[in-house]
Amino acid sequence: MAEPRPRVTVTYFAALADRTGCRRETLELVEATVGGLRDAVGRRHGPDVEELARLSSVLTGDDMVREDGAAIGTDVDLLPPFAGG
Repeated sequence: MAEPRPRVTVTYFAALADRTGCRRETLELVEATVGGLRDAVGRRHGPDVEELARLSSVLTGDDMVREDGAAIGTDVDLLPPFAGG
């Protein structure tokens, strides 16, 4: 029997919340990594949102990570680049 895929609850901010049309959702990942999260976001919301997700940082626990191979927990924040002062 196949192993169950990891699930992560992701909270979107700023432009990502606007483009996905939601603030929070749970996604099934191929692997529990930043890259796996970005891939799942792209599958769910399309290539434009995936591109923005690839520019974004991921807050997992108290750690801010960006590298595709970085491990993530089951509840993360996806933070696009912000402008302003």
